[in-house]
Amino acid sequence: MKMVTIRACSIWRALEVVGDVPVLLLMERAFLGTNTFEAFVEETGVPRSVVSDRLKKLVVEDCLVKNPEPKGRRSFYRLTDKGRALFPVALAMLGWQHRWESGERGFTVQLVHKTCEHVAEPRATCKSCTGEIDPRDVGWKAGPGLAQVIPVYSTRRRPSKAVTARRDKATLVDTVIGLYGDRWSTLIVRAMFSGFHRFDQIQTDTQMAPNILSGRITELIDKGILHATQYCDLPPRYEYRLTEKGRALYPVILSLLQWGDRYYADEKGPPLLLSHRPCQSALEMVMACDHCGEPLKLDEVTYKTV
Repeated sequence: MKMVTIRACSIWRALEVVGDVPVLLLMERAFLGTNTFEAFVEETGVPRSVVSDRLKKLVVEDCLVKNPEPKGRRSFYRLTDKGRALFPVALAMLGWQHRWESGERGFTVQLVHKTCEHVAEPRATCKSCTGEIDPRDVGWKAGPGLAQVIPVYSTRRRPSKAVTARRDKATLVDTVIGLYGDRWSTLIVRAMFSGFHRFDQIQTDTQMAPNILSGRITELIDKGILHATQYCDLPPRYEYRLTEKGRALYPVILSLLQWGDRYYADEKGPPLLLSHRPCQSALEMVMACDHCGEPLKLDEVTYKTV
């Protein structure tokens, strides 16, 4: 019997860790300074049992480390270097939400860049030329670590809308977490950026069950991420393309890929090699301040709501 395989890019590997709404909510709170179990439960609205399970997972994955309080019964969680390296993902999400869903919450979370003392909008830039990255200017080819693997997807339940539709003013992002916290939707967006636009192509690329794929495509169309174009009448068949709103998700995809390359690529190297055509350099994305152009680092930003 032939085993079904998919291409194992670093985005797929990263999503096995962070393609989960509770994980993204916990990491967001960790970036904001939350460090105790009770605070994670109170601030995320996630059930205690789920918080406990996901904190254990993040410790096992070396994104958080658990330190018991001296002479106390409480434990504290702190970000590891690997966990801090996910901050560009949060910045990319925040930049997308500011541009495309700024009026959804009735308030805006602003980043203040302490280096230049200005309110900053995260901007995805090429490290080599500092130009803003457009996905249409990115070339890619197979890397030394490209391989076909048998997909093994851990079982996850989709969180309730009460969890994904939070409107806490201490929250950095929420609506986009609902998208990227569902790995199926993210894998469809990945397929779009890889040049797969028809149902059977996407299904082959992801090995997603047809009913799940159909449902997620419908949701992405409803959210304005995809649009459909009919190319066959009998039977009716469609091609799916990213809208401008969908293309704007590229920095999130790219930040996930870079994090996955850094921590999950095998000894052969990354599965994909990206290049930035305007400067003809290997592409490395930096989330930079739109005012001074310097990289936005976790310890060099503060937040305020307006």
